[in-house]
Amino acid sequence: MKVLIINDTGNSYHWGCYGTSTAIKESLRFRGINEIATFSCEEGSKIENSPKKSLLVYSKNKLIRRLASHYYSKHLRRKLPDLWNSLLKSDCVIINGEGTINSIHTATRFIFFIIHVAKDILKKKVYLINHSCYPKLGNEKQIYYYKCAYSRCNYVAAREKKSHELITNILGIDATLSFDSLPLLVKKVESEIPESLYKEKYVCLSGAVNYNKENSSFIAGEILKKYKNHKLVYLVGSPSGMNNEEPDVIESLKKFMPELIIHDAKSFTEWLSVIKNSVVLISGRYHYSIAAMCFGTPTVCFSSNTPKLDEINKMFNLPGCVRTHDEFTKALNEIDNLTWQPLSKEMSDLAEYNYNFL
Repeated sequence: MKVLIINDTGNSYHWGCYGTSTAIKESLRFRGINEIATFSCEEGSKIENSPKKSLLVYSKNKLIRRLASHYYSKHLRRKLPDLWNSLLKSDCVIINGEGTINSIHTATRFIFFIIHVAKDILKKKVYLINHSCYPKLGNEKQIYYYKCAYSRCNYVAAREKKSHELITNILGIDATLSFDSLPLLVKKVESEIPESLYKEKYVCLSGAVNYNKENSSFIAGEILKKYKNHKLVYLVGSPSGMNNEEPDVIESLKKFMPELIIHDAKSFTEWLSVIKNSVVLISGRYHYSIAAMCFGTPTVCFSSNTPKLDEINKMFNLPGCVRTHDEFTKALNEIDNLTWQPLSKEMSDLAEYNYNFL
């Protein structure tokens, strides 16, 4: 079987994105699929002359729908010929929805358009896995587009209960509750993770998609108060280096934590080691938190741009995300009174449901 994966994040953003995409590919190979082509959504904007227009392939007007389908499929062949050829050659298309379908934006429109091309034009089977789904519930037009795209998928697997409930109850689509695929790779490489790279105890920090730099003074003060004799390590890194959001966050924290160490992990296992061996992870990043959960590393989670972090915390009875100064202080004060257990097996077992279509 020849498979095309849309939204391969193996070379972008941070090592967690690499981990989940690598886990998907290795899970497919384990199930006997050796011919795997991939495509990153970063090039997807080439199919659009202006925002939203590619979604006209789902117009309620039959004529507009046909014209848009003809125009944009022709546009796709011209602008992204390699992708078009991969679509033609594949037996099925797997959409890795992580980080892309949580609301309507360029990457979402691209993926929804590719679903149309694969299913309606090329008659391929389409599987949407490893994703969160949080459209704006008050936006009827947005819900309509979600229904159109999801209804064309042969299999849908959602990473959290709230996403699963939304897909089944609001979109009216059958879906399977699964989990992010990252723990599958963590479990596989666990014996290769280095021992602690620091002799002293340390706190591991990262930012968040929606990190507010105005909070850095307070956050730094509370951490320094709680962890007086610890090193402070800000963890970054990906196959392509530090992502462009990090320098501003680092600069805002360094004003109040001048001894903050910037650790640019050069491998996936190095990234895991820094999280695993820290006394606490303080982060608003989804995959950082999942990695910590694999090892039972105590965690304080900043809220993210969607409920996905809150939802995985609920699934495993962990403390909720912090949104206020008082909640942050309370989380730090209570963290030592909680029992933190490794959850790698539980999360990996759920993640396997992404592949029930095989």
